[in-house]
Amino acid sequence: MNLFSLNPYTFRIFLFWGFVNLLSAYGTYLYYEYLSFRTIDTLDLFLLFFFSILFLHLSYGFCIALFGFILEWRGGDPLACKIDPKELDAVNLEKTPVAVVIPIYNEDTSAVYERISKMYLEITKEHGTQGFDFFILSDTNKISVWIKEEKSYIDLLKETNGSGRIYYRRRKINTNGKSGNISDFCRRFGKNYRYMIVLDADSYMTGKGMSLLAKKMETETSIGILQTNPIIHRTETFFQKIFQKSQSLYSKYYLTGANYWQLYSASFWGHNAIIRLEPFIEHCALPKLPKLGAIGGKILSHDTIEAALMRRSGYTVRFSLDDLGSFEEYPPSWIESLQRDQRWCQGNIQHFWFLGANELNFQSKISILLGIFSYLSSAFWLIFIGLSAYLYLSDLRFFRLAFSSESFDIIFRQVYLGKAMQLQIITLSLLFFPKFLAFGTEFLRRNTKAKERGQLLFFFLSETIISFLMAPTNMLRHVQFVLYTLIGKKVIWKNQNRNISNGLSWKLSFTSFGFPLLMGCLSAIFLYRLETQLFYWTSPIWFSWILSPLVARLTSLSSFTSRETRDQTESRGMTESEAIQQILMDPLVFGNHLFMMRDRPKETDRTKQSLEKLAEEVLANGIASVSEREIRRLLHSRHGLKHFHSLFWKTNSHSKHSSWNGRSIP
Repeated sequence: MNLFSLNPYTFRIFLFWGFVNLLSAYGTYLYYEYLSFRTIDTLDLFLLFFFSILFLHLSYGFCIALFGFILEWRGGDPLACKIDPKELDAVNLEKTPVAVVIPIYNEDTSAVYERISKMYLEITKEHGTQGFDFFILSDTNKISVWIKEEKSYIDLLKETNGSGRIYYRRRKINTNGKSGNISDFCRRFGKNYRYMIVLDADSYMTGKGMSLLAKKMETETSIGILQTNPIIHRTETFFQKIFQKSQSLYSKYYLTGANYWQLYSASFWGHNAIIRLEPFIEHCALPKLPKLGAIGGKILSHDTIEAALMRRSGYTVRFSLDDLGSFEEYPPSWIESLQRDQRWCQGNIQHFWFLGANELNFQSKISILLGIFSYLSSAFWLIFIGLSAYLYLSDLRFFRLAFSSESFDIIFRQVYLGKAMQLQIITLSLLFFPKFLAFGTEFLRRNTKAKERGQLLFFFLSETIISFLMAPTNMLRHVQFVLYTLIGKKVIWKNQNRNISNGLSWKLSFTSFGFPLLMGCLSAIFLYRLETQLFYWTSPIWFSWILSPLVARLTSLSSFTSRETRDQTESRGMTESEAIQQILMDPLVFGNHLFMMRDRPKETDRTKQSLEKLAEEVLANGIASVSEREIRRLLHSRHGLKHFHSLFWKTNSHSKHSSWNGRSIP
């Protein structure tokens, strides 16, 4: 036996990170040579420090792509988590209880329920009505969406005949967001199930895929979490299509390379994954962080920490690259993508508390550190660029004073700038070589037709240009997010806007990217007056900032439908007032709402009297006469609702507020 077969886990870590560090050391040495062209001072040491960390990060990204290419060319990773339908065909899931949970929060109810209906019917066709239960876990706080969820749930049960298998539960108070919602489910219902498949509101998974996940967990009892690779689907905007194609072309190499060294401590993304519930409930409860502004309190990004805790408990966290019919949607525009990044930025920075935990293994800590640095690196890059520009101007002034014009041209322009150009080429190679390699591999594939090659070339050029234009602006915005987090500005986790079928307005584009635009204009003017060479050298950065509103607008387009059409369509939605009217007036909606409410045995006689008075006031003076809090109090009370409903149908129109009279039931 060789070393690989004896200890593959340790071997892979040493091989991968050894290669990363060798490459990083080489780049750092070249930069040291560049700085040592003259006497090294304190500023140079700062620059060397920042460069060494940034180049290490670049080397990591390059190496996971390189290792991924090598493994793919050799036929795949022999130790990867393979899910073979033929091998799992004999596994019986008849007595294996699986919960499929879908947390939702003010989502497009029709789209979410349509996906749930399709998934339930597929899994029923695959396994019958036994084994898989679906849970719609709502944290919705908009009354109009809440009522639509309840109405659509009844329709869903009729459509699928899923009574007793599809459940809807809405929390009155959405403590700790999505993680709190999942935690609440585990506390109340987790003991009834062996596995939990977690989906996002925009997720979709085929019945066969869910079945294979459960079978794989049955055969490999050491797996605690099994993450799938969800494919981006339902793309409408150019922004979505670019990232969908980018995923199909590049992601398998990067994910294969990352999985090479992570192996049994793989990534967990918090959705489109299956979890073994018993150890998850016992070991993965999220701790409370110390109260320290935005980096304390509740954990905003829970998935990485849950994976680390699962690994600490002795179970593995695996990642499967097999096609399991796992899908997700992508943010429709650059603005939505950055809003999501801001939430992830704060959540990832919070994870620094866990770096000192002795119980977590090396891979888990490295994953946490990489997550933190994925946003902190932007601040490092901005500082490095600023210090480099200052160093360039300082050296330029020195060489102009120290040498004649002929010597200056030889020493500064040819030697000094030559070394700088060499470093820039190496850095850009680490960034773009994996992309060129992936493109070349696909482009030169034998069975690729001429038309497909043309489409691939168009995508590659478009994606390269768009990524090149977006990167400096992303860097600037990520620096903002890091600063907001450090000064204590907390992010409120909101539902994602998943539909901008007519694109962003020019006003919203310029409003959202006004700061990068201003920074770009000021930087260009300042640098042009200061030093034209630096002006041209930094042009990719400030030019990107200037073009950011235009890029945001154009990439959000999917059609040329007029803005008026979109606004009219959006205005047809049910208002909060209309939703309340439906609950209180429509017997069918009232019955559905009452059916899905829990009895509250702790309501005292005094509380009931208070609710009765509130119901009488709403009837006599209209909804506008009471606060939103009081309305919600009434809507959450079976006793209060029953009292209002009884009064409403017994009271003549002259004794009601005018807002209740002459209204048709929506």
